[in-house]
Amino acid sequence: MATIFPVVSKDREADQREQHGFRRTVCGCEFCRAPCRHVPGSLDVADLERLCPPGQDVFLWAEEHLRALEDKPYPTLVPARQADGSCHWLFNGLCAVHEHSPFGCAFFDSHMSPEEARRRADATIAARRRDAEIGGLYYRVWMHLRRKRLIAKSGDREGWVQEVVRIRRRINRNRRRSKS
Repeated sequence: MATIFPVVSKDREADQREQHGFRRTVCGCEFCRAPCRHVPGSLDVADLERLCPPGQDVFLWAEEHLRALEDKPYPTLVPARQADGSCHWLFNGLCAVHEHSPFGCAFFDSHMSPEEARRRADATIAARRRDAEIGGLYYRVWMHLRRKRLIAKSGDREGWVQEVVRIRRRINRNRRRSKS
């Protein structure tokens, strides 16, 4: 049974969260929720402590909730996926861990520039590489999941792009109808 956190927090402190010098994004529009169904965000080194409930063995918890990616040149942990490819923590269109969501979810949105997204991605990738160099917890969890063959492929970017196109078409149709 999955450990579920409160759905979509109204906690202002969670909205003010900062990592690597970046502030958490707060947009929850259709465009920003689309990745949850196709490319769940990767975890940062600091995310394990926040996501794993106190008192639980992080390795056992990770077996249920996370997967290791092997197609990157650095350790990458992502949420497990449901049969349809959506994030393990996505229920009825809402994030079960929103308040504690991974860096790759909480610090990116569909409205930021590619340059800003790259700066944020570079910061978490650097943290993961440093963690691997010292044999830190993130790296050890990643290795543990790989040994257990609890792995995943990178998300369905094509499906994500197709969904964004559908959302744009629907918005444009609605705008045209409202002008008539």
